[in-house]
Amino acid sequence: MTGISDLIDSHTHAQPSAAAGRAFVRNAGHEPVRDGDIDDLLASMKRAGIVRTVIVPWLPAQDMVQDRVAAGADRDQAVAEVVAKWRQLNGWAASLTRAHPDQISCLVGIDPVLMGEEVVRQEVAERLAAGACGLKVAPGSIYRRPNDPVMEVVWRSAREHGVFVLSESGAYPWGRDEKVWGHPSFFADVLRSYPSVTVQLAHLGRGAEDDVAHLTAEYPNVVTDISLRLLAENSPEKTARLIHQIGADRVLFGSCFPAADQIAYSEALRALPLSEDDLRLVGHDNAARLLGLNLHRLADKSEADGAGT
Repeated sequence: MTGISDLIDSHTHAQPSAAAGRAFVRNAGHEPVRDGDIDDLLASMKRAGIVRTVIVPWLPAQDMVQDRVAAGADRDQAVAEVVAKWRQLNGWAASLTRAHPDQISCLVGIDPVLMGEEVVRQEVAERLAAGACGLKVAPGSIYRRPNDPVMEVVWRSAREHGVFVLSESGAYPWGRDEKVWGHPSFFADVLRSYPSVTVQLAHLGRGAEDDVAHLTAEYPNVVTDISLRLLAENSPEKTARLIHQIGADRVLFGSCFPAADQIAYSEALRALPLSEDDLRLVGHDNAARLLGLNLHRLADKSEADGAGT
């Protein structure tokens, strides 16, 4: 097992309260076994040897609007309420980057369909100024492909602000629609049109790993993460083969906490049959580069913390 102790978790969904954390996990179809709030996250990071976590604010916003309308609410009012709730979640996440600058980074979650271009631009500018470092979009819950015209504001905003975009991806339906909206192959147009924007495809492009490998071979501005893919359907040996196929310099560690056990995921990563160099790329260095962190500062801090225990 590798001795790497300064992991960066590039994909989590910590929540503002324990109730919200447990509700998030239930909505994902699992029975919650942890609170998923910031105190739970920080304790989990300490036990897992994770020095930085990226919080990804996300809501199944269109489904929430649909549910409210079905219950009798006015659609415009339902949209306004859900968008306000999402903006509040973004604000909470950005506030954590100021409260825990050495441990927490966050993204800005956006839905260009419900928010519209003007609100997206306002939200992105405001939250990046407040401490966020990238954008989050989920084609599967927006019900639009990444190359749909309504998504242009996402890629243009990322290019304008010089930040990356984390996107849900995979070969299976994600929301309530039976269609696949976030297949990795749908990102080729975006990667070609926005070469300065790095796109992080979540979950190794679940079910379409070969397509992710084709993208990493052709486009330098695409990476992927292993959130929800450790301790799942793949053996450690198969996961290691996928990482080699895609390129160890293009894969980031991620857990999807609180839906996944961050501690178990960190142990599973360290146990993968990869070289120390590849494990450090996946576990730390790739995310550090994407987040714009100094590669040595976190390692030095980790050694200093270890010396003081």
